[in-house]
Amino acid sequence: MLLVLLATGCSVWRPLPGAGLAYPASQSLHQARVVLHDGTELHLEDAIITRDSIIGFGGEGRARFAVAREGVARVDARQPDATKTFVAGGFTALSLVALFIAAAVAAMSTEGT
Repeated sequence: MLLVLLATGCSVWRPLPGAGLAYPASQSLHQARVVLHDGTELHLEDAIITRDSIIGFGGEGRARFAVAREGVARVDARQPDATKTFVAGGFTALSLVALFIAAAVAAMSTEGT
């Protein structure tokens, strides 16, 4: 169970390098946050960055969106964060050790009575 929790890990939004938008080949991202020049943020799933547009699914109904790249200020991709995952794993492990010690103390105190 602990491994399942740690496998999911923590993730953060990281901007793609500026040159990342200049590549002519297409690029796929599982999750992307597209920031337009006017400040609008679009959260897209299964996004594809092509030479002239960014296409993906977003919104409550998973509608298909396409945005011209010339209107895009920045693209962020969700990526794993090793530090947060390590801290969460350490906290979980310490919690389990504390729970085990508390259970052992409780079992020992009921044995003597």
